[in-house]
Amino acid sequence: MKEGKLHPIIDRPFEYKVIGLNYQINSDDHLKSYIDLTLQKGDIIRKLRFYGPQDLEIEKGFPEPTSGMEILDVSERQLENINVWVTDFEASPGKITFWAKSVIDLDLENE
Repeated sequence: MKEGKLHPIIDRPFEYKVIGLNYQINSDDHLKSYIDLTLQKGDIIRKLRFYGPQDLEIEKGFPEPTSGMEILDVSERQLENINVWVTDFEASPGKITFWAKSVIDLDLENE
């Protein structure tokens, strides 16, 4: 089975450091729960929101390093409410992984 294709929300996420992680849980409707992930590369800061997150795993060593982070579009798998996979292609410690229904760029949404 194909893993998925790179999601266009952010180019080369493995070049960014995680500087913020916020998980908001909606106990009435899981799909309204979200993870806000704030990433930084030099002077560039990106804020991404992942709706309907599932199976969050944070490995010992987080937040450093996250040098293998990738965000994949897995919509071709046709899984219910799963279209995005945040994963890590490196074997280094500190990785963060989870599945989500969707992802938006918070900076673009607020313009």
